[in-house]
Amino acid sequence: SATVKREELEKLVYQAVCNLGYSPSDAEIMTRVMMFAEIHNNNQGISKLYRPQDMGFNPQAGPLIFENETPQSVVVNGNKRSGMVALETAVEKALQKAKATGFAICGTHNTYTSTGMLAYYTSKIANEDLIAIVMAGSPEMVAPVGGKQAVFGTNAICFGIPGPEDGPLILDMATAATTLFGTVSAKAASQLLPPGVAVDRDGKPTRDPDEALKGAFLAFGGYKGAGLSLVVELLTQALCWGAIPGGTEEAHVGTGRKWREKNWANLVIALDPKLLMPTQLYKQRVAEICAHVKKSGPTVVLPGEIEKRNRDKNLKAGTLTISSGLYENIQKLATKRSKM
Repeated sequence: SATVKREELEKLVYQAVCNLGYSPSDAEIMTRVMMFAEIHNNNQGISKLYRPQDMGFNPQAGPLIFENETPQSVVVNGNKRSGMVALETAVEKALQKAKATGFAICGTHNTYTSTGMLAYYTSKIANEDLIAIVMAGSPEMVAPVGGKQAVFGTNAICFGIPGPEDGPLILDMATAATTLFGTVSAKAASQLLPPGVAVDRDGKPTRDPDEALKGAFLAFGGYKGAGLSLVVELLTQALCWGAIPGGTEEAHVGTGRKWREKNWANLVIALDPKLLMPTQLYKQRVAEICAHVKKSGPTVVLPGEIEKRNRDKNLKAGTLTISSGLYENIQKLATKRSKM
């Protein structure tokens, strides 16, 4: 592993993203999103640069287009720009609209690169004393219970709730038992996957990241996780004008209609608690419930609490530890223009 000063790593990541072809402004957003994840020890961080083709710039990308806009809603057509840039824009729109009207619902579509750690986006909304719900659609990676072909994306969902003294309560979770970049990170570190999270191309359980990347991931928690994954699929890909799974070809990680059409969708909902009660009263009630949950046992942790500890520890240390292979890859990307 390599231990790197946070500022140095941030500069390297920014330069690497610029060298993939992104504009300075887009690269700044993407770096911010990835470093947010890295500081929280989340696998949606700079591991994305281990496979630069997953972050690759599209020279045909154009300006963002705002569709079906109303005072409370908008669809952001990403126009093949970075998924992070499109979702960041949708969040800014949701913030403006929710502050003005009390409620906003915004979608994005027509991007095909990762949006990164959803807690980044919900934190932005919840830090403004608004309730946030963000869902990320993604291409075929997860098999339904009883299936061996990938149908769903890893289909993450994230909630941001203002109230606790140490910052908003954030529940950020994939509906899959593992994620693409978690699997890529395991491969980069030459580690096995946990049991029960993936199957190979023939539908047989595997812990080999390479075999999983040729097969499919599983939903967490069996039928319940698969049900949640389906709902996220319907509220992102179906509702927000993304590509939907289907067709006759076999679908595995990296193959299928959504991969082929390169049109992934996301949903952002922001709402003001004062629609139902005074904001400060709501925050007090949230804090009271959270404190009561913590008192229920000595080892109880709230959603996002471990990530906050990681953040505080990493910011205090001023360094981040990453795999040597990933560090070398980022250095190469930062010093030599990528052909990806």
